[in-house]
Amino acid sequence: MQLEGIQNIIFDLGDVIINIHPNNAIQGFRDMFSHSFPELEKDLEKEKVLTKYETGEITTNDFISFFQTRNKKLRKEEIITVWNSMLLDIPEARIQLIKKLSKQYRVFLLSNTNEIHLNFINNYVANQFQLAAIDNLFEQAYYSHEMGLRKPNAPIFKTIIEEHQLIPEETLFIDDTEEHIIGAKKLNLKTFHLLKPTTINDIFQC
Repeated sequence: MQLEGIQNIIFDLGDVIINIHPNNAIQGFRDMFSHSFPELEKDLEKEKVLTKYETGEITTNDFISFFQTRNKKLRKEEIITVWNSMLLDIPEARIQLIKKLSKQYRVFLLSNTNEIHLNFINNYVANQFQLAAIDNLFEQAYYSHEMGLRKPNAPIFKTIIEEHQLIPEETLFIDDTEEHIIGAKKLNLKTFHLLKPTTINDIFQC
């Protein structure tokens, strides 16, 4: 990784810092809804439930209600457990790397996420690493559901750039999703498309 001229690093969260497996949640909902799962999938897409939840257009209660109206026997806790099943672990080496990098660079977090997942992650880092919140590793963390914006759209990148007076050419953005990388490049951010099995520790060789 060539870091010459880089002053700032913006990290994605899912599959960059925390390992994820979205199919776990898909399978969980498939099991939960059985034969009605195809209809559930269509409704999720038609009503843009996941995008709306990620941008704060609907609340956690709205998100839960979407499933409960289709199966009134479901408890809130069951839905949350399945939804969180895609979230796996954060290797300690990644936490230590970000702490190290924060001494040399301005480091930020930018994630398309939602309230349920963020609560899970904050509880995880509190239990595993005695961090009050994942935010504590960064100069500032930006979450789509709090901002009403999401990657790869330009306004979410512009918010970080403008609020912190970052020079795009001096800013490295690391993400595992190609469309997000493309969006960042349009604003002249330096980018690294992180693909498995490569990890952030591999690219910084730490």
